[in-house]
Amino acid sequence: MSTIGAVKEFTATLTTGSTSTSAIDLAGGYGKIMVGIPTMTSGCDHYFQVGDKAAGTFRRLYHPSTVATAKPTVVVVDSSVTNCYVPLDVNGQFLKIEVTTAASDTSHTYKFICSPN
Repeated sequence: MSTIGAVKEFTATLTTGSTSTSAIDLAGGYGKIMVGIPTMTSGCDHYFQVGDKAAGTFRRLYHPSTVATAKPTVVVVDSSVTNCYVPLDVNGQFLKIEVTTAASDTSHTYKFICSPN
């Protein structure tokens, strides 16, 4: 982790054969996040999970609908989107990335650039 003023940078690795990264701790109130999606060699959708304990239960992050009658939608980065940054607005303590299929034969490291709410 590195710090530049109020902005912090974290990394999490998706190891070979895993379907989620380890959790990063956002206890400092870092709700505005840019997630660096690395160049992926295998097509897999990326979901973001939030939990209140590092070893606790994690649930997928949903975005509330702007239409009163619609249900919230899950926050997902499609498998065709790679080598980019994705903005997130998170109000949870722990965050990790889940993929829909196991990682390829190489590990992938994600960068999280976080700023306070």
